[in-house]
Amino acid sequence: MKKHWVLFSVFFLISCMVLAQKKDSLSHLLLPIHKNVIKFNPTPMMLWSKKNVTLCYERVLNPKQTISLTVGYLEFPSLFKDTIANVVGITSRQKYGINLALEYRFYLMKRNARPVPDGIYVAPFASYYGYHFKNNVDVLNTSLDSAGLVKGSFYVFNLGVELGYQFVFWKRLTLDFILMGPSFSYYGGGVDITGNINLSDLKEINENLYNKLIEKYPLIGDFVINKSFRQHGKLDLFSLGFRYLIQIGFHF
Repeated sequence: MKKHWVLFSVFFLISCMVLAQKKDSLSHLLLPIHKNVIKFNPTPMMLWSKKNVTLCYERVLNPKQTISLTVGYLEFPSLFKDTIANVVGITSRQKYGINLALEYRFYLMKRNARPVPDGIYVAPFASYYGYHFKNNVDVLNTSLDSAGLVKGSFYVFNLGVELGYQFVFWKRLTLDFILMGPSFSYYGGGVDITGNINLSDLKEINENLYNKLIEKYPLIGDFVINKSFRQHGKLDLFSLGFRYLIQIGFHF
């Protein structure tokens, strides 16, 4: 929760600073000055892990419209340190993920004093988040073969509409805010556990995973993690999603 409040605070402070700026000499131009923007999105890094790197390319198509593609590496902090539910001990970890997004932006020229890609915009978007992890484990408190594996894959498909504002400073520097981005989302995936683990221990591990996810990411709640995951470690549901971010870019 604290990271989300920090992010919202950054949005508010930067917005106040930018709105205080005077219009520069670009205000009389109608045609785009440059047609490309390369942007860095620090939002996943601020929310989840410093290892996350997300880049975006925006291309101006005409004086009112652009198309934007986002590609990034995705990683989340580990939910468990050494053991899971006191049933298995973690001996090694692997994790990786990817995030993709495609936007088609319509800049509202009646509201914007400067040429695209500066100003307020609305955009339909599609995005994908995929995450995979694999933990080699040892089953605790057993004299039998204790080697096991806990692995999982989770993915989210989003279709929605966003509202944002992009500022262009000194003809080159861009500051892009996606302020609201409600979406209709599909959440899928699950956790697979192999090894000498009995049924009651499997349920306890799934219960522990559920509790850790809710504790770590309280905003997701029942929108994402449902009873099926709590009982069986499987995720399969349609729900609501939301997109917001900050991007810093170079206009050329």
